[in-house]
Amino acid sequence: MVICYLQMKDLHHDHLARFYGACTDPCCLLIEYCPKGSLQDILENEQIKLDWMFRYSLMHDIVKGMCYLHGSEIKSHGGLKSSNCVVDSRFVLKITDFGLRNLRNDSENSSNGTDSYAYWRRLLWTAPELLRITNPPPEGTQKGDVYSFAIIVHEIVTRQGPFFLGENFDLSPRDLCLS
Repeated sequence: MVICYLQMKDLHHDHLARFYGACTDPCCLLIEYCPKGSLQDILENEQIKLDWMFRYSLMHDIVKGMCYLHGSEIKSHGGLKSSNCVVDSRFVLKITDFGLRNLRNDSENSSNGTDSYAYWRRLLWTAPELLRITNPPPEGTQKGDVYSFAIIVHEIVTRQGPFFLGENFDLSPRDLCLS
C-alpha cells in the first residue's frame, strides 16, 4: 500500500485534486481544498446560473483530468461521479477520490446495506457491465470511467441528476441499476 501512497503523492495535474496524505485508523484522506464544492452541489443549486460555455468548460476539465489519470500508473478512477468532481476558487473542476480504492471500499461497504437507497444511488454512475460482475475490480476500468463521464455530462446538460427521464418517470436507483 505504500507504493500506492507514493504514486498518489506524485500525481500532479491541474484537473486532479492534490493528494497530501492518509490515515488508516480511522480512514481519512487529506486532499486539496476546493471551496466551491462538488459539481453535484453546483448543479443542484438553482441560484448558480450556468451558461453553455461554463458547462463545456466543466466537461472539458473532466476530460483533461481523466486523460491524465488514464495515462498514469493509477490507470482508472473506478468511482467517478458528480459528487467527487470538485470546483476550486477559480472555478476549475478537479477530480478527486481516485486511487486507494481498497481503503474506500471497506468504509463504503460497511456503512450501508444492499437494501439501502444510498447503496443503489451510489451505483447509478457504474457501467452496466461492471454491475453484472459478482466481484468487479475495485479500481474500475477505463471503459467504466467513460460511462460514468457520460452520466455526468447528462447531469450537466439537464441539471436534473443522473437518469432524468422527465417529470412522469420516477424510478428508484435500485430499479435503474437492476433493469
